Amino acid sequence: MLRQVLLVAALLPLGAIAQTDAVDITAAFIRDGAVIEDLKVVQISDVVLIRGKTNDARKAQRANRIATNLGYQRVANLIVIRDDATDDAAIVYTSQRRLELEPALEGCRFRVDSSLGVIRLTGSVRRDLQSDLAVAILARVDGVKAVHPDLSLR
Repeated sequence: MLRQVLLVAALLPLGAIAQTDAVDITAAFIRDGAVIEDLKVVQISDVVLIRGKTNDARKAQRANRIATNLGYQRVANLIVIRDDATDDAAIVYTSQRRLELEPALEGCRFRVDSSLGVIRLTGSVRRDLQSDLAVAILARVDGVKAVHPDLSLR
């Protein structure tokens, strides 16, 4: 019986006994100095997958060096390099449209500016509740980290 098990094991391809579960090794990368938003690093078999977002390509390259220093030969670096100016432009456009489409904000005037996802909202509202509503709407826009209103009553 033992001889049959050994024979079957010898005939199986190595891929059949390779690791197929993802092992989270994010903590090792953080410990070694990786500073990347939404960082997630997993090892599957002998491949390391690195995911996250940054606006600094050097941080993504550093993640590759960390993997090499940890002894990994096969690295899939899937870190997204963002352009903050493009992100801010998208935030401003989306924010402005959502405010314009909200019926309860009809008659209000807004100017939306964004810097690295922090919105400065200026303009005028008719009632205090409209100010609160505008801030709540903007806080739900993807990429917004904070909203700083500077609205006046008219």
